[in-house]
Amino acid sequence: MINIKKDISIETLVVSLLVSVMTIMLISLFLNFDVVSNSIGTEIIGIDADTTGSANAVTSVVTYFRGFDTLGEVTILFLSIFGIGLGLEGYKDKLNIFAYENQLLKTAVDTLFPLIILFGFYVIIHGHLSPGGGFQGGVIIASAFLLMFLAKNDDFALNHKIMGLIEALSGASFILIGLLGLLIMNRFFDNFLPLGTLGDLFSGGVIPLIYIFVGLKVSAEITALVEYFVRIKDVK
Repeated sequence: MINIKKDISIETLVVSLLVSVMTIMLISLFLNFDVVSNSIGTEIIGIDADTTGSANAVTSVVTYFRGFDTLGEVTILFLSIFGIGLGLEGYKDKLNIFAYENQLLKTAVDTLFPLIILFGFYVIIHGHLSPGGGFQGGVIIASAFLLMFLAKNDDFALNHKIMGLIEALSGASFILIGLLGLLIMNRFFDNFLPLGTLGDLFSGGVIPLIYIFVGLKVSAEITALVEYFVRIKDVK
């Protein structure tokens, strides 16, 4: 019979003790947590229909109640991808790191590409009615271009002038909506359009417009980021 002795370090014991104590404290906190009826979420849901006309309360928070924060998030995304683009600029003409033969992907990509694009726009346009929106739909659209890069390799190339134009115009339009709200309603990103009927496609005031521009901007930026990474081979 072989006896195997395992040495347990002091650090492991201390970390295990701390994790156990924190777990017990969290369980105790949750057990004593009372859900109040007048929470912020309840208030937002209560005023959502009359304030924004959006069936998705999360959308109202992102684009209306904290629209200025959303503008900051889009700006951070742009600056991040801009910095990555500058860092990888000298490597974009290298061989594709995904240069391999995949007949199944090559055969299916021509069918999948328009379907993924369509689904991405569906998620964007229906963001005020169901889970989704500009960020999610934009990433879905970018994933369609990723498939094209994987399948076509060097036979597929982006039109950077069009991509840059889409990114610039969508970003400018997003800011313009905020400024119009400030000029017309005296509050940045305030709604200045009819709310429509709750649950209808043409409802939610400016929220669908905001999500369309956010979706276009995110899709253009993420697609450009994907291209930078798939076009490099070795970064030294």
